Amino acid sequence: MDSDRPVFFSAQAADARRSGLLSPRPAELAALVQNWSGPRPLRLCGGGTTSRAAVADHWTLDLQTHFQRLEWQPADQSVWIGAGCRMGDVLEALLPYGRSVAAGLSGLPGLGYVLTGGMGPLSRQVGLAVDQVLEIHGVWGDGRPFALSRTADAGSLDWRGLCGAAPFLGVVSALRMATQPLLPLWLEQRVVSPDQLPELMLQAEETDSSACLQWHWESADAVQLLRIADAPWTDAQKIEGLHQLPPLRGSAPMPPRSHTEVVGLLGPAAAELWGAVMPDLCRLLQHRPHPFCSLACQQLGGATQKAAVETSSFVHRNAEWKPWITAAWTPGDAQGQRRSLAWLEAVWQILQPVCPGVHLAQFHDHLPFHHKELEAAFGPWLSDLRKLKQRLDPAGTLPTL
Repeated sequence: MDSDRPVFFSAQAADARRSGLLSPRPAELAALVQNWSGPRPLRLCGGGTTSRAAVADHWTLDLQTHFQRLEWQPADQSVWIGAGCRMGDVLEALLPYGRSVAAGLSGLPGLGYVLTGGMGPLSRQVGLAVDQVLEIHGVWGDGRPFALSRTADAGSLDWRGLCGAAPFLGVVSALRMATQPLLPLWLEQRVVSPDQLPELMLQAEETDSSACLQWHWESADAVQLLRIADAPWTDAQKIEGLHQLPPLRGSAPMPPRSHTEVVGLLGPAAAELWGAVMPDLCRLLQHRPHPFCSLACQQLGGATQKAAVETSSFVHRNAEWKPWITAAWTPGDAQGQRRSLAWLEAVWQILQPVCPGVHLAQFHDHLPFHHKELEAAFGPWLSDLRKLKQRLDPAGTLPTL
């Protein structure tokens, strides 16, 4: 790995013909953003997992190279995390202290995972990752530095905007996050047929927050199920913590290199309604335009529903399920790209009645459904969020709302 260049785990970002790369040191960040006169918006690369981390004819702001802060705070058992760190790095760094954070199903994402909400296997017990944020440092879109804390600023519009919509408003250089005790987890992986999903999801909805369900629709007639709990049961496999989670895809072979776009949806506890849409979903999954086109889902609820809507930009506090749709195509295959994106929108349309919300973990300002996605992600808060952006990023240096 070239330590002087970011790693784009998104093949689409890695292949983009970006205009250039900016790798400022922390002391240079404010002046760079304030004086930026190149193409807008600037694209950010922290974890490098989003397709928009690098874009043709735009500049990428690399936060991996010089923003690798990982600093344990023994006084309150919190951790400072730099914008260039990935969640897997954080989990590993906390092992010697017997602590963990509310990370997701993959260790690859960076702070974008936290700042757009952040949901994972511990969410039902401790809340969203963004609910664990204690301090946020960075610069607004106009280049002014900020240092906000939950103690002093919770309830302000600035804090609410950063907690769930930060990539539109500012460049976060580091944040401090609460940790949880590192405790063993028990899990079960098995393959089920798609028609079993509604009943299994209903059972999961009736289970307390000590357990959660995830699944990945791997082929036309097979769904990989992953159940995770904090107490053992018959035939469950013990792991020492989130850092040992197996991949949600199970043992399915990885497809060849592909470009992807991902849309995450959000919906309430309504497993009984999934039965009605299952025939149409089965039809679309049987006719995927690319083998990597897929549908997956993870369970929320519990502690994620206890925070008030006004505390963050994650407004879907009633959500119990987050399905996400992945469209994939072979690099350079323009027709394949169109087919796969049309397939994604078809799956989205089928799921919209049961999952009307959007989890905006990826940016799609280059696609026709961008505004629909923004409205579904932020709801009535979007109007005030746009006013906030106008105040904090008037020149549109960062991604558009």
